[in-house]
Amino acid sequence: MHFDLATRIVTLGVGELAGFALGPRESGGGGGGLWRAQLGQHWHSELRLRAAEEPGARFEVPIAGDYPHRGWTFRLAGRIDQYLPSPAGGVRLRELKTVSRPLPAPEAELQAEYPGYFVQLAAYLVLHALAPDAAPARGELVFIEAGSGLVQTVAAPPASVAILNGQLDELVAFL
Repeated sequence: MHFDLATRIVTLGVGELAGFALGPRESGGGGGGLWRAQLGQHWHSELRLRAAEEPGARFEVPIAGDYPHRGWTFRLAGRIDQYLPSPAGGVRLRELKTVSRPLPAPEAELQAEYPGYFVQLAAYLVLHALAPDAAPARGELVFIEAGSGLVQTVAAPPASVAILNGQLDELVAFL
């Protein structure tokens, strides 16, 4: 994360933005270390193989753009896990997230437990929409239960811009 106070430009990764919080926060008990990373990579690979059959599917697609908010320019960059064109037009932006909690779960619980994931997806949708000639997009978070591989897909909330702006408001308060 880099702040240029003279030009009011903040440069950061979408992941950094999604994880930003003012003040103390719960540690959550840990991510599980190496085995957790390997398990996450395994399920990402499995779902990539399934999605690869879709025409035009792309993976780990870089995305970047400048988003103005409250007198600041946020220069954001990230990678969309899956970019899936729809035969009817438009695209699906999918973000894959391996979780240790049992699935399926109520969407409201997932939003409360993993707010950063929703911020990340919202940022990708907003950045995509800023691109010239951007196809209409819908976003999906694909939660994967780490132990079993059970998948639950959650559509991006209609208020994705509000989710992103709320996170940026917290960052602006820090500045």
